[in-house]
Amino acid sequence: MSDRLQRLWPSLVALVGTVAVVLALLWYFGDDTEDSTPDDIAAGDASGEEPPATEPPPETEAPPTDAPTEEPTEEPTEEPTEPVTADPEVREPLGVLNQTDEAGLEERASERFQEGGWEVAAMSEFTGNVPETTVYVPEGMEEAADALVTQFPEIGRVMPNVEPFNDTRLVIVLADDYLDEVESE
Repeated sequence: MSDRLQRLWPSLVALVGTVAVVLALLWYFGDDTEDSTPDDIAAGDASGEEPPATEPPPETEAPPTDAPTEEPTEEPTEEPTEPVTADPEVREPLGVLNQTDEAGLEERASERFQEGGWEVAAMSEFTGNVPETTVYVPEGMEEAADALVTQFPEIGRVMPNVEPFNDTRLVIVLADDYLDEVESE
């Protein structure tokens, strides 16, 4: 029996070590499995790690002021407003991933972003479970992401960039809600 235990000992150590590493990764990255990785590398590398889901910080409102407001001197007109466009200085390249069953949606969305002045550096289909249209933001590109979401409000969620996605561009994952928003315009 002792000889058998000595032969099993290295395997048991390897098994315990593997379990410890998996538990450490789950603790570090969380166990939220709503997002997943792309099935190709068009928007980043395919390292196989699953992006953790976190909620964007809550938006804050300006505190109310006691200062009197001026009454408008003219009736507001119902002229169409110009679309919001982002300052060219803050724009960053985009990667566009289509998670929907709508073939070619990433190409149509890319055209829409390009017409709005954004460079689309990569596009591809995406197999995952991102709950709503999301832009993944690399560190230092937060201002560009804010400008993108302001210009294209159909992007409903902003998340920090995670390992599987390219960290040199904003990566947009198109979900079914994107179709509903764009088709209603």
